Amino acid sequence: MWNNPLKAPVLSILRDSPGGLTEYELIRRLEADQASFPDAGEDAGLALFRKHFMVMNALYQLQDSLIGDGFYLAISPLSIRLEAAGDRGGRLPAHGPDARLREYYLDGSRLMQTSAADVERLLAGFWEHYLAIGKRAEAFRALGLEGDEDWAAVQQAYRRLAARHHPDRGGEPAEFIAIREAYEILSRTRPPDGA
Repeated sequence: MWNNPLKAPVLSILRDSPGGLTEYELIRRLEADQASFPDAGEDAGLALFRKHFMVMNALYQLQDSLIGDGFYLAISPLSIRLEAAGDRGGRLPAHGPDARLREYYLDGSRLMQTSAADVERLLAGFWEHYLAIGKRAEAFRALGLEGDEDWAAVQQAYRRLAARHHPDRGGEPAEFIAIREAYEILSRTRPPDGA
């Protein structure tokens, strides 16, 4: 594993911030302390990605090492803080979104292998997903659901309504398209673990 040079300054900042801080605040503090980030030339998007990646890589490396010392490093863009490990028992999540994020950011090769075009695609995908999240409630209603159903219930509702409103069965094309669109929105925005 790559030994990220930001680990020591990040840990120092975290120890000085018992209430936690945001990723933005952490980056600003690192910059004020003259932390070194890789050069990305003229591309501002790539430079921002590399800065973000280095910070997240350092955080996840620290999370792995601190759990054995009885501390859990809670990591999210809006709140990064050290906590007592408590009932975690020295274990980090092995599955789910947190585990996938940790795996992504611990792969140090991504830092320099990710191109400006890759960053553009990542940002485009983020915004597509973000905008679709706002349409989730409407999509659940279009399928006659409350909004807290699991993925199997979404699929069942979609199949039932699609069969009823399919144009080949005498249904209205606009209604069928609205049902399909609702299903696609829920498909794109569903959590990776299913619901």
